[in-house]
Amino acid sequence: MNDPIFDKAKQLQPIVPDDALWSKIEDDLIRESQQKRKNIFQMALAHKSWLSVAAVLIISFSYLAIYFNSAVNLDAKLLSTRAILKVELTEKNYMEAIALLEKRAENQLGQIDNELMFLYRDKLAMIDTQINQCREAISKNPGNAHIRKYMLAALQDKKHTLTEIINLEIRGDS
Repeated sequence: MNDPIFDKAKQLQPIVPDDALWSKIEDDLIRESQQKRKNIFQMALAHKSWLSVAAVLIISFSYLAIYFNSAVNLDAKLLSTRAILKVELTEKNYMEAIALLEKRAENQLGQIDNELMFLYRDKLAMIDTQINQCREAISKNPGNAHIRKYMLAALQDKKHTLTEIINLEIRGDS
């Protein structure tokens, strides 16, 4: 008895394993992992606060490095006693405002997501480092107008950052 199915089965060729199968799988895995790395990088770029914090840090470090490493004409930068008192009063006012803002911002930082909280804490730590370096430089040269100007800029930056933290919209988890 001739069965057409058995006849067709006899005509089938044996299956030959593909020698390149494992290399194809490996290539696909490598391609997928590279795509995931790109996606993570793209997500980091999409997070605007990362970019703004990075830009602030780069600009701050650059300005600080250029300022403290450049040759200084001290006579051109000396402030009069009257101007020094006025600048010191302004610095004192900033410090008082910053102290009040820090108390309010601390409460707000506890209510935002951890990633953003760490970014703001790092930014504030960087600004505090700048302020301390300026204080040290001012103690050695109190009449240097450029150091005073940089100190006021750092204080303004800290006040602005604290105000930004306080004005953040808190997102609920519900």
